[in-house]
Amino acid sequence: MAKSARPSPSLIPAMLALIVLVVLGYVLFADLQPSRTEHTVTPPIEIEEPELEIITEETLQPAIKQAQIAEQEAETFVGNLAPTPDENEAVVITEEQGEFVRHDGIIAIPRLEHRNTTVGDLLKDKTITADTPLTLHYTETEESETTLRELEQQIEDKTRRITLAQPDGSRREAPLADLLNDKNLDPDAVITVITEKKQTRQLTAGELAASELDPSQEVIASINRGVEELSVKDIVQSGELPDNALFYLHRVTEEDQQGLWGIIQSGLIQRFRQGLTLEGIASNKDMVKVTIPADADEPLPTGLSSFLGKILNQKVESSYIYNFSTHTMGHNPNLIHPGQQLILIHFSPEELKRIYLFFAEQRNEQAQSFSIKP
Repeated sequence: MAKSARPSPSLIPAMLALIVLVVLGYVLFADLQPSRTEHTVTPPIEIEEPELEIITEETLQPAIKQAQIAEQEAETFVGNLAPTPDENEAVVITEEQGEFVRHDGIIAIPRLEHRNTTVGDLLKDKTITADTPLTLHYTETEESETTLRELEQQIEDKTRRITLAQPDGSRREAPLADLLNDKNLDPDAVITVITEKKQTRQLTAGELAASELDPSQEVIASINRGVEELSVKDIVQSGELPDNALFYLHRVTEEDQQGLWGIIQSGLIQRFRQGLTLEGIASNKDMVKVTIPADADEPLPTGLSSFLGKILNQKVESSYIYNFSTHTMGHNPNLIHPGQQLILIHFSPEELKRIYLFFAEQRNEQAQSFSIKP
C-alpha cells in the first residue's frame, strides 16, 4: 500500500505571529518615549547664567561706616542732651520748652502768677516792684482806611474774614467775597478795617511803666515772683538711679490738652528735631539731630503698637508728677494742673540712643530710596 505524502507546513501563522510581535514592540517602545512638541522661537532665547555677587569686606565698608557714624552721633547726642552740674548751676524750667536734666542736676522753677488784667491795674499792684519780670500776652488792635476795591486787589484769598468798623461804633466781620457782593457797599468808598495782632512781650514792671501801652489794654500777665531751686534727686526720692540717668522735665500749661502722652511725644519731637551743634561727628556736619514724624506714635497697619507708641505708653505709666506749689509727688496721669505741676519722665541713656538710632535708620532708608543709581 502506497503511503500518502505529508502536507507542507503553512507560513501564514508564522507571518501573523511576526506581525503581532512587531506591533507589540512598537507600542511598548512608543510608550517609553517622552511626548513633546517642539517649537521654533524667533529670535532664539538665550539663557544666561546668573551672576553671583560676592560680598567682601570692601562692599560692606560703606554700610559699616554709616552704622558707626550713626552710633557715634547717638552717643554724642545723648551725652550732651543734658548739661552736667559743672556746666550750669541750675537748669531753668520755663513754660515755653521742656528740658532734659541729669539725675544729679539742679533745676530752677520760676514761681509764676498768671493774671487776667489791664496794664493800668497791673502797675497799681504794690507787690510788684520795678524789677519784677513780667510776660504779657495781649491782642493789639490797629485801624486802617482803604476801599473794598483795593482789598480785592491786595488779598488773593477771597474767603479771608475782614472786620470793618461801623459808623455806630460796632464791628462787622465777614468774608471778603461777601463784602464784595454786598450791593449796599460802594467798592470805592472809604472803609475802616480793624486788624488784630497777638503780641507777647517780656519786660520788667519798670519798663512797662515807661512803655507806650495804653493803661486800658487788656493783658494776660505772668508775674515772676522769684525762682525756687530744687534737686532732681530730692524730687524723685530715688537713690537707685545712676547719676547719668536723664529726666525730661515739662511745666504743665493750659496748652497741654493731650495730657501726658502729648507732653512726652511733643517733647521728644522738639528736642530731637532741634538737635545739638557738636563738632567732630562727621565731615561737613556739625548739627546732630533726627526727625521724629508727628504720626510716629500711631499704631501700625497691622494694628500693633509702633516703636514710639510702646515707649510713650510705658513712660506715661511710670511718670513722676510733682506739684511745686504743695511740694507733693503724684503718679496719676489723669490729674495734671496747669501752672502748678512739673512732669518728670525718666529715660536711661540707652533708651534715648535707641530712639535716635531708630529714626536715624529711617532717615537713611528714605535717603537711599531717593538716590539715583546708574
